[in-house]
Amino acid sequence: MASFHLIHYISLGSPSIEYSLSKAEEYLDYGVKALQFDLPSRNPYRESPFIQEKMAYAYKKYGNYEVFLEALTNFRQKHPDFEMQMVSYEDVVLTIGTTRYIQFCQKNHIKTVRIAGTGVIERARMDMNGAGIDTLTYIDFNLPQEDIDFAIQTGRAIMLRNVRTNQVPRDNMVSWKNRMAFIRKCGATAPIYATAGIKNGTGLLEAKEAGASGAYVGSCLMDLWDDDKAMLALLDDLEHAANA
Repeated sequence: MASFHLIHYISLGSPSIEYSLSKAEEYLDYGVKALQFDLPSRNPYRESPFIQEKMAYAYKKYGNYEVFLEALTNFRQKHPDFEMQMVSYEDVVLTIGTTRYIQFCQKNHIKTVRIAGTGVIERARMDMNGAGIDTLTYIDFNLPQEDIDFAIQTGRAIMLRNVRTNQVPRDNMVSWKNRMAFIRKCGATAPIYATAGIKNGTGLLEAKEAGASGAYVGSCLMDLWDDDKAMLALLDDLEHAANA
């Protein structure tokens, strides 16, 4: 059986790029193997208020993406051995340019990205796929049929979101187990990664036992960045659950 793939998400730039990357270093020093970084979107419509606030602050502070790309490239040179992933909204990719984004990923050995958005942004995903970069697809908590159909059509790995405020669950399917089973019944065969709302090892185990191939965890740790002791205790809890 393949091991459970835990990726730690880091929102970059609040209160500063340097501070965010110092926390990334703490994760790596602990023994974390995979990190996913974002670039601040001007319209992060899928994010929680916590992450929206961080992105708004970071974009206002820096105002351009080259400073983020340079900082991440320098970080990668310093730490060449971890799995580095990216997540970006369509406005970010359109501002940077698909070619530049792909060049950045290739230079830094980034093999997996999540690009949020619909419509023309699919061309950017296809260009990334053609360059050997996997692009994750997304299914929201309430299981929209168009999300499921797109995941099946593309065959891409799936990020499945946990509970979202004000969304009505489809056919009362609330648990990870029921929602993953439904996606599989619809015909999706790609790996499914749990994301959003996982707060501790117990929550991570629920997704793992429901059949998730892995999970993306971010806000619960970022919320503790000013308390190293509590942050590392939670990191330990999450890593133990992932490896149980």
